[in-house]
Amino acid sequence: MNKILIIDPGKGWGQFVSKMYCFQKLANHLTSKIIFLTKKSTQAEYYLKNTSFCEQVIYLEEPKKGIKNIFYNINSSLKNIKSINKFNFEACYVFHPSLRYLLIAKFSNIKDVWGLGFKFQNFFLKKDKKFYPSFFSKTNGDNEALDFIKKITLSKKIEYKPLSSMRYNQRDTVGIIIAASGSAKRWSIINYLEVIQFLKEKNYKKFLIISGLDQSEDENLIKNKFKDDIELIYTSNKKINEVIPYLKKCKFCIGNDTGFSHLSVNLDIETMVIYGDCPPQFYSDSIKHIEIDPAITRSSTSIHTIKVNKVLDELSKYLNSNRRGGRAVEGARLESV
Repeated sequence: MNKILIIDPGKGWGQFVSKMYCFQKLANHLTSKIIFLTKKSTQAEYYLKNTSFCEQVIYLEEPKKGIKNIFYNINSSLKNIKSINKFNFEACYVFHPSLRYLLIAKFSNIKDVWGLGFKFQNFFLKKDKKFYPSFFSKTNGDNEALDFIKKITLSKKIEYKPLSSMRYNQRDTVGIIIAASGSAKRWSIINYLEVIQFLKEKNYKKFLIISGLDQSEDENLIKNKFKDDIELIYTSNKKINEVIPYLKKCKFCIGNDTGFSHLSVNLDIETMVIYGDCPPQFYSDSIKHIEIDPAITRSSTSIHTIKVNKVLDELSKYLNSNRRGGRAVEGARLESV
């Protein structure tokens, strides 16, 4: 079987995870498993392990900023090329606009190199091996990977497919995703306390609180408010591979626009995502959007214009809709594992 390489550092691990259904399509089209070369921050080894389309994950030797690091960066590129050449790849696909990553592929022993062809990349790719037709093409944003794979596979539409899915009757938890990459994506913890209280009153009894390393104080607020009333699982001191088994057991999740929200979707969990500074993504029907009002301009503080009552109203609609649709999500109907 031919070995295929995808180079994609990701623009954040949530954005990286959201493209997995596209990469699955590419692997099926090429009838080959994929080896990924990506940043360690994507943590891809944990959620791509044992998937049908991924053979291995390799982490990039990453560059450092500044002219003083020029020799370090040359050395890191050579290390990446050396790692690539161990595999004798038949083809490589570069899903990142940086010239650096395309040149790493070009200087490796790979016969067939494809890339986005954005800006300076355009000069190093054949016409039929790139997505953007010219140096002056404008970016297609978050859709460029999807549209590039449509071009490669000659597909009009690529159906979403999760990485994995646990049987619904084995799920007994609600995920509350308070983690976020920065304050612009972080809805107030005070609001999340009200969300948990609302769900508690709906007879939900077990919650997974997905938080970051810097959110132990937020976890303490939740502990102090609810004490022994409900079962709470915390993650600020857990690694992603320790969190995933708990996440898979979630009936549904609600939380910030962050990597764990997109991982939740890719584990076939319906996830309500609260968007502030960035527009919502539509790659899966499992994403339920809670947005700022249309009159509000997106900014680093716009997420704070979303009032808790709006979120609770959307949550009520979601719960009622799922109950009528036959998916028993009411707390009183939760099946035991």
